Amino acid sequence: MAGTISPEPFEWKEEYKVGVKAVDEHREKFFEIINKLKRVITEKECKVNVADIFFSLVHYAEHYLIQEEIYFKESGYSKFAQHQQSHNNFIERIVQFKEDYKNGKPAVCEDMYFFLENWLINHILHYDIQAVSWLKERGVE
Repeated sequence: MAGTISPEPFEWKEEYKVGVKAVDEHREKFFEIINKLKRVITEKECKVNVADIFFSLVHYAEHYLIQEEIYFKESGYSKFAQHQQSHNNFIERIVQFKEDYKNGKPAVCEDMYFFLENWLINHILHYDIQAVSWLKERGVE
């Protein structure tokens, strides 16, 4: 992937909160992970710290994405399958990045960063807003 990575961290803003505690927690956690990856890349420490990034992303997927899916399934969200597939695609891509890293592919951290940046912008800050409004309409806090 092409592009430059600014060393400036993504700043969590109160306006990013959606009003569902668990979802807000996972959104903030994602900001921590992507900022950690930014630091690793800008400090040229990918090889030393990439295992921590993979661990954080697996934890994020296992705890936050799964919890979100449970909320959507239990509430009868009409786009649940689409939402779950988006999460599955995210997990598959992280697994692929890990394999690429193990196989010595260059620029894995940078490629992963651009993927996560896209996830942040398109899934967390845009797509999730619509989905979470469904939960709030059904009283999930």
